[in-house]
Amino acid sequence: MNKKAIAILGAIFLLIVGTLGFLIYTKYGTKSSVTPPVSQGSNDAGSGANNNTPSSTAPTSAAAPVVQQNASPFVELISDQVVSPVLFFNGKGITYFDNQGNLYQASFQDNSTPLQIASKQSLDIEARAGIAKVLWPAKGDNFIAQFTTASGTDWSFYNSSAQSYTDLPPQVEALDWLPSGDQIYYIWLQNGKATLNISNPDTTNWKYIADMWETDDQISVSPDGKNILYYEQNSSGTANPINLTTPDGKVWKTLVRAGFNKGVLWSPDSQKFLFGKLDSASNQYQLWYYNLLTGETINLQATTTPDKAVWSNDSQTIYYAEPVSGVAGGNSLTSDKFYKLNIQTGDKQTYDPGSQVFDGRNLFLSSDETKLFFKNAQDGGLYYLNLNQ
Repeated sequence: MNKKAIAILGAIFLLIVGTLGFLIYTKYGTKSSVTPPVSQGSNDAGSGANNNTPSSTAPTSAAAPVVQQNASPFVELISDQVVSPVLFFNGKGITYFDNQGNLYQASFQDNSTPLQIASKQSLDIEARAGIAKVLWPAKGDNFIAQFTTASGTDWSFYNSSAQSYTDLPPQVEALDWLPSGDQIYYIWLQNGKATLNISNPDTTNWKYIADMWETDDQISVSPDGKNILYYEQNSSGTANPINLTTPDGKVWKTLVRAGFNKGVLWSPDSQKFLFGKLDSASNQYQLWYYNLLTGETINLQATTTPDKAVWSNDSQTIYYAEPVSGVAGGNSLTSDKFYKLNIQTGDKQTYDPGSQVFDGRNLFLSSDETKLFFKNAQDGGLYYLNLNQ
C-alpha cells in the first residue's frame, strides 16, 4: 500500500474516533457534571433515607456540610471568668461580673451563626472584689451582691441612680427580691431570735412580718409575689422541711416534710417548684418537683440539684445538668450531661457533650428558648447549648 493510501485511511480513522467521542460526551458528559444536593441538617422521615449522607455519585467536596452539621452544639461565648451572668431584658445580650468585681455588658451580633458577641463594654461602677453571686431583680437596674466571708454571708445593695454600694447590716441572714424590684424580704437574726421582714433594698423603711422558728432559714419569693418558701439551711444531714408562708404572715404550711432538702426553684407560673432531696441509698441529691395546686410530689429521677436547672416559660419543661462524674450539691467540680425534661409527660432529651467537659451552673434560656446558656465552672467561661442542633 502506498503512502498516499495510508494517509487517507489514517484521516478516516481519526474522523471516526472524533465523531464517536463527541457523541459520547453529548449524551453523558453534561449529566456527570451536576453535583447532587446535600441536606444541611434534617432527616426526611418520608424518604426512608438519611439526608445527611451525601449521594454516592457526589464528588468528595460535597461531604463538607456534613462536617459542619456534626460540629458540637456546645459553643463558648465569653472566655472571661463570669459571675452570675444574666440575659438583657430585651434578650439581645448578656450582663455579668468578672471575678475582679467589674460589671460588663456584652451585646449579641445580629444574625450570627454561631451566636457571637458584637461588642463588650465595662460599666463605670466601683469594682468590688470577692462577689460570689449577684441577686438580680425581675425589674429595674439595681442589684444585690453576695459575698462569702469567713463569718458567713454578707450583702451589699447597688443603687444604679446613686451609682454606689450600701453594705447591708450583718444581722441580715437571708433575703430575696419582690417581683417589683423595689423591695426585699429578709431574715433578721439578732440575739438568737430570727424575724421575717420587708423593707427597701438597703433595709431602710422596714416592716416586721413574723417571728421565725429557726435561725438559719433560707427564703425564696414566688415570681408573682404571693408566696414565700423557707427552709432551714443546715449541713447536718437531718430533716429540714420546706415550708410556705404568705407575705402578710397569716398563712403557714409545711409542704415537704421528710428528708434533707437543698435549694428550691420556682416555676414561672408560681404554681410549682423544684427542690433537691438527699437520697439515702446513693448519698446524692435527686431532683424533685412539687405542685402547689395538687400537693403532688414527684421524684424526677435526675441526680442533680436546683442550682443546675432552669424552667422553660411553659412551666412544664425543665433543662438541667446532671453529673456523670462528681456529686451535684458538693464542693467539687462535676462533669455533666445536659437534659430537657417535660415533667408532665416524662419525655426526655439528652445533650451529650462527648469529650468536652462542662460543669453547668447559672443556667438560663434565650428569649426564643433555642439556646441554653450556662457558666462552665470547669474554666469559668460562659457557654451555650444550641437546642435546635
